[in-house]
Amino acid sequence: MLQKKDKELRGNKNGPIGGYRKWLKAHVQGFDWLPSLRTAKREEVEAPEEDEEVQALRAKLEQAQTVKERFKSVALKIRKENTELRDVNVAITKALERETKRACREEHDRNKFRGALWGSNSELKL
Repeated sequence: MLQKKDKELRGNKNGPIGGYRKWLKAHVQGFDWLPSLRTAKREEVEAPEEDEEVQALRAKLEQAQTVKERFKSVALKIRKENTELRDVNVAITKALERETKRACREEHDRNKFRGALWGSNSELKL
């Protein structure tokens, strides 16, 4: 046994009339508990005016955003200075290591020369 679904939805030739959404809006127009179907009421509702508390909060938010931007710029500046100082520190450390190695080599060469002279000096004394 065949049952026809909602005669209001179908026309004489059993085809849909105007689409499902139109039919649904027509049949659930009075239901307030369906938020997605309250299209007519949404258009009528205007945005409420902002009270003083909301305006004060917006001002605080804008102030916090400007402070955040200043903090970001200062942090970037400090990071850049830190990088530059680190590069200078690395260069100074490398130069100091080179000078230390050179000084050690010179002292070693002097000691070698002294040893050679010391031996010849003792021979002269004998």
